[in-house]
Amino acid sequence: MRRQGRVGKQMYRILLLTLIIPIGIIGIIAAAILVRQMNGRYEEQVKAENTRVKSILFDVTSSLYTNLEPVVSVQAYRDMFSSDTFGETEERQYNEVNRTITSTKRSTASISSINVYTNNPGIPTGNYIINVGTTGIEESGDAAGMAAGSGPADDPFSRFEWYRGIDPDAWESYTCIHVPLNEYEAAYELTLVRRFNTGASKNRAYVVATVSTNYLRNRLITTDNYMLACLEDLPAFFSSEYDDREKEMPEIFSENTSNYNYLGDIMLDGKLALTYVSSFVPYKVDKRFYVLVGDYSAHKAVREILMGFLLVLFIAILGPVTAIVLYSRYFTHRVYTLREAMHRASTGDYDIIESISGDDELSDTFNDLKLTTEQIRENEAKYYEAKIHEQELVNMQQNMEFKMLSGQINPHFLYNTLEAIRMQAIRGGDRDVATSVKYLAKIMHYVLESTGTSTSKLSDELKHVESYLQIQRLRFGEKVAWNFYISDDVKPDEYEILPLLIQPIVENAISHGLKDMDKNGHISIVAEYESKNKENEGCLIITINDDGKGMNEEEVIALNKSLDEKRTDTDGKGAASIGLYNIHQRIKLHYGKQYGLTIRSREGKGTSVELRLPESTKE
Repeated sequence: MRRQGRVGKQMYRILLLTLIIPIGIIGIIAAAILVRQMNGRYEEQVKAENTRVKSILFDVTSSLYTNLEPVVSVQAYRDMFSSDTFGETEERQYNEVNRTITSTKRSTASISSINVYTNNPGIPTGNYIINVGTTGIEESGDAAGMAAGSGPADDPFSRFEWYRGIDPDAWESYTCIHVPLNEYEAAYELTLVRRFNTGASKNRAYVVATVSTNYLRNRLITTDNYMLACLEDLPAFFSSEYDDREKEMPEIFSENTSNYNYLGDIMLDGKLALTYVSSFVPYKVDKRFYVLVGDYSAHKAVREILMGFLLVLFIAILGPVTAIVLYSRYFTHRVYTLREAMHRASTGDYDIIESISGDDELSDTFNDLKLTTEQIRENEAKYYEAKIHEQELVNMQQNMEFKMLSGQINPHFLYNTLEAIRMQAIRGGDRDVATSVKYLAKIMHYVLESTGTSTSKLSDELKHVESYLQIQRLRFGEKVAWNFYISDDVKPDEYEILPLLIQPIVENAISHGLKDMDKNGHISIVAEYESKNKENEGCLIITINDDGKGMNEEEVIALNKSLDEKRTDTDGKGAASIGLYNIHQRIKLHYGKQYGLTIRSREGKGTSVELRLPESTKE
């Protein structure tokens, strides 16, 4: 009975897991998709609301700008403010300015106030025109109290808040000022300042118009979203919360503030909100506006939908699990009978397979058991055959290694033969031939010694390059010259390097870089350490330079890109690039991905190939 209970538990685990895991995975994926779609929906909503606010602000600022055109663009008004006298003509224009401003203010609901400020001593202070005086101290105009002030003697405008927030020489500018509502509070309103073109006259005039905060609230607040709008470097001139006037825009760092966009979560008034911040430049004024819209309900709505979905998922799992448990109790009784038959089959009594009849899943299991025993026999036979084949492969490998060991005699024989030829050339007086054979023998000796080894000394690699260049000197004469520059802190006799890294690059420089030069071709090899810093651990930099024809920028970019692309000898892209590719890949595979080749070149100025290797190759 204990064994039967154990079988039942195993069935429960298998059946339950086969149901819970798939449904759970599907449910998690569906929940993730649902949350992403809901978040995307609310993100689009907050973006759309932000765009609506920007559109309204752009419309209001554009309308404000154009409504001031009849005031600042009339030449007669400009002449009045620049005139040194105030006669009948100027008086008519003075009255006309007041009528124009009155009409503009009455016809434009968005304008809270319009005033013209001038330092022309001849123009009196009126309903909409304020004479600021000429020194900032004296009293002038009809309303002396309005003109008297305490600004600097050289600039009487400076005592006004709007003037301190603009560039005095700019023709138009936005700022924000405090407009008194009563003796206890003031509104912080958006202000457009436009300067009259008074020419070379020392007299100046500015028209200052403020936007009604109540008008903005009536147009902008149509939802429960939190809103802020401000000018760059200034507190918010508009907020959907009345108590948040002059609130600072949240600091969200961006690399390019001229295209300032941010979408994410921000704590607003102590509550988390899905927030979108963007900016725009108003009509004809170089001053950037920033707009923030936050949705407090987004995350709560997503959580509520997610919880409802999870509840449905739980119910969907609970029902099938209950049915499976009830059915498994019925099915387990039949499985117990099958267990006894399988136990006898495991001892080799396969005749028991025929003891159960029927055409259901249990009879299919018995048939599968029979096929399984037959397959076991076949697999055993295949296993022994595989072992025999494996031993045959081992024998073949040993024979191949023996042949390769025997084949090493030929390179040694060839090297010794070249040495004998060199001695014969010396005895015959042919020094050029002897020199050629000597350097060729050195090259072959180095290649032979490097075969089968993973590293060699940097000094040996440089000697190999020297031997190769000597042979090239014999071929091309003055066409090839070279220099080695080894930094004092580089120890060639101690530094271990992959063999045959530098010589193929030198060969490529001669065959391609110096190809069209008749003489005075020069190759330099520089080895120096790159200093350590916080971003890297220091490297040995080996640079092979030539003063050949070089390459244009497109060729250099393509060649550097090809170093990381898989190459073959038959890909049709050139033997030079396949050689550089092989060197680059050898370095990366041996030392790490941070090391390799870099190619630099300028057309007509030569080419540099930089090998970046570890600072030390010692374990």
